[in-house]
Amino acid sequence: MYGDTMFEMVKKIQEKEEGYKSAVLELVTQFQPLIKKYSFLLNYEDSQSELTLTFIEIIYKIPIYNPRFKQDKYIVSYINSSIKNDYIYLSMNKNKLYYYELPINLDIIETLYQPNLEDKLVVKDLLSLLTRKEKEVINLKYFEEYSDTEISKKLRISRQAVNKTKNRAIQKMRRQMPIG
Repeated sequence: MYGDTMFEMVKKIQEKEEGYKSAVLELVTQFQPLIKKYSFLLNYEDSQSELTLTFIEIIYKIPIYNPRFKQDKYIVSYINSSIKNDYIYLSMNKNKLYYYELPINLDIIETLYQPNLEDKLVVKDLLSLLTRKEKEVINLKYFEEYSDTEISKKLRISRQAVNKTKNRAIQKMRRQMPIG
């Protein structure tokens, strides 16, 4: 295994030959610095896991039947470009969420002992627009400060479903948000 070229490891993985799992682990280890670099730049929970999964998907997409890919430098270049492109994609999606996510007035939570009645009524009215699941996700995310991963485990749904539900709820509330 350790004497195999990168091409031989990728071929072994794609054809699921004996020892392909060890080859996956070895390649993940070799490219860990690159994955960590882009994970650090993304700076959000689970970015390293997402990039590692993307890396494994990339391995399966390498066109090993192209004669150029028998040389490790082409495989390394392909992986570097693919990881960088995924980083750019994830970064753009993260920025979209940042700009479109409804800011919640956390002062309402911090002043629990002297709540502003008008704010409480507005929040209550906005929450009444939501389905049971949407309310639960918003409550866990913003009032109980759970991460998306924790919410997904608690509700037994995927992180993507948590994010989709949260965004749908925020859009519903934003449309009804009083101006001023």
